[in-house]
Amino acid sequence: MLFMGKTTFYGLCVIIPMFVVGFVLFKLAEILDKVAKPLGLETYLGASLVIVLAVLVILLLSFLIGILIQKVISFKSFESKVLNQIPGYEIIATLAQGFRDADQSHSFPSVMIDLYGSGTTALGFIMEEHENERFTVFVPSSPVLTVGNVYVVQASQLSRLDVKGKEVADCLSKWGMGTKNLLNR
Repeated sequence: MLFMGKTTFYGLCVIIPMFVVGFVLFKLAEILDKVAKPLGLETYLGASLVIVLAVLVILLLSFLIGILIQKVISFKSFESKVLNQIPGYEIIATLAQGFRDADQSHSFPSVMIDLYGSGTTALGFIMEEHENERFTVFVPSSPVLTVGNVYVVQASQLSRLDVKGKEVADCLSKWGMGTKNLLNR
């Protein structure tokens, strides 16, 4: 599905200018029709058929060019050259990548964090593991997951949750509703 979306996006980068050309062809056909009628020539039907075929060819070409661009320009290079220039994109992309299914190696493990030793815990994610049994954790603010705090804590302050990062993110985005289900697993 992602392949189809990316391919179509690359194709649209080519097809939009071609659509403009198709529009110009359509207007040209209208002009030809106005010129041909007084002369007794019926070119509108032929011109319309040519335009329809041209649009179909353009759609096919845009898909094929999209595949070619995708093979030549990978999504990673497109992302680094274009998307990362958009303010906030990198932050959101990093968080979204970490909230993917837990069976993927680049996801952020979900944890309960006892920040101050008071027994009050917070939902969060392990961002890095250090050699001295310390962890860098991110505790998102609810309901906005792109805002929060970063802490470096001891391993004893963490309780790993056997749930997917997406489930914790969904719970946090709903002001904690559903925490009972997360903790019961």
